[in-house]
Amino acid sequence: MKNTALTDTLRPALLGLLLALGVVAATRAGPAPTDRVVCVSKQINEFIYELGAESHLVARDLTSIYPSQIQNLPSVGYHRALSAEGIISMRPTVVLTDGNVGPDPVLAQIRSVGIPVETLEPGATPEAAEQLMLQLGSYFHREQAAEAIVARWKSQLAQVGHYDGAGRPRVLFVHFGQIGNSYLGLTRGGPADRILEWAGGVNALDEVGGMAHLTPEIIARAAPDIIIATDAGFDRYGSAEKFRELPGVALTPAGKSLRIHRIFETEIMYFGPRTPASIEKIAAWLHPHG
Repeated sequence: MKNTALTDTLRPALLGLLLALGVVAATRAGPAPTDRVVCVSKQINEFIYELGAESHLVARDLTSIYPSQIQNLPSVGYHRALSAEGIISMRPTVVLTDGNVGPDPVLAQIRSVGIPVETLEPGATPEAAEQLMLQLGSYFHREQAAEAIVARWKSQLAQVGHYDGAGRPRVLFVHFGQIGNSYLGLTRGGPADRILEWAGGVNALDEVGGMAHLTPEIIARAAPDIIIATDAGFDRYGSAEKFRELPGVALTPAGKSLRIHRIFETEIMYFGPRTPASIEKIAAWLHPHG
């Protein structure tokens, strides 16, 4: 005799398992038109919009603010302090990330309910960023669009050229840490440093890799000729004159001459189609007379 109660209990669970397996298979081949994507990566999110595949997105992380229309999507929180409940409530069929996410138990909880978390290698170099664009083009079945974007991107980068003159000013990139409520300096070796080199400057910080917590003493010792502050930090003060009140800044050549500029974080924290324009913008600040 069949145990109908047990069968009725197991049927929803089996159906859920089959649906989960179906979701995994679908995401490996790329999304269907009805798929719901939560993307936790500002670089990947920007590339998705560039490809014209944003209709798949149902939520973003807190730092994904470009292009501006992405801010109409609900946020699932800061990428290093995610909530499983917030992500699951969006009913995604997949979570896309570049790996800079956490905490790990949250990702495990998301996977445990049948939502796959797919990690794409971030574009940490211009060449890797181009490959990421092509990979996303394949993922979203927009191969031709991706190839056209990369071709245009390469052409613009070649036209911008790289500074080969003398007199490279010392530049300090100041970035506001949204979680730690502190100011950070972008050190050597990252995208901002590479963009700065192309624009004709030299990083005022000697540290290599990632970011360094800034103190008044470090800022004064770095003695930058120019300070470039990302939008969140600059906007806390509202002007170059007010930003000079950040402890240590007034003692620097940049503070004394008010050569303090605001830039969007997303222009320098990773490589993308906007990189050539970012190089031109920074070069104009560094070498205003050509």
